Amino acid sequence: MYRITLTLDDYWKCFVFALRMWYVGEKARHDWRRAGERDIGDYLSDHIEGKLGEIAFAKFLKERWGIDTEVDLEVRPGMHAINSSDVKAVAVGGAKRSPKVRIDVKATSAKSKYLLIDAVEFQNRVYDAYVLVVLDLPRDHLLRFLINRIELPEDLKKRIEPLAHTEAVIAGFAYRKDVEEKGRLYKAGSWLPDPDSPGRKLVQLKVDNYGLPIKMLRSSESDWRELISKL
Repeated sequence: MYRITLTLDDYWKCFVFALRMWYVGEKARHDWRRAGERDIGDYLSDHIEGKLGEIAFAKFLKERWGIDTEVDLEVRPGMHAINSSDVKAVAVGGAKRSPKVRIDVKATSAKSKYLLIDAVEFQNRVYDAYVLVVLDLPRDHLLRFLINRIELPEDLKKRIEPLAHTEAVIAGFAYRKDVEEKGRLYKAGSWLPDPDSPGRKLVQLKVDNYGLPIKMLRSSESDWRELISKL
């Protein structure tokens, strides 16, 4: 696993992107995971975490493999999700081109033990590979980021630790065939089992998800080299 440090500038870019998506992009606010419509708090948090994951993966490609990539932070009116790669372009040796494979970067929390992919998304958006980035973010990360930018009573403000940076781990990846052959479809209402402790339940799912334990992801040097060669 490869560790990446994300800066406050990285967070700011993701925060602005999320705000633009809410107010300009008109992206669907329905949340498949929660089986309902997201409020702005959940919406901003989801999009910030998602983009932080993409930036972390872009830094991994640059730092470890010397490959420059573009993270799409542009928001256009009426913008909606399409079946395109989270890696928009790659540049090797100064030559810029479109990637040859479609990659979906997933971000998850440090407590997660699975790569989870919404079943509707998996069926309707075809990606060649899924990269999982584990973010070490506190649940109140948005407030911690804003704490020095807003006015609050001092007795409250001193209890909130400002966000300094975000640590991320590139946990690994799975090809689509890995999810189909080694993963499992968990139906809405079922409990996600702990892969490390048989019989222990982790969380009850709101919607259908394909799940693959993190320990089953491809993460060796040769695994990454193979995926990088396909870019």
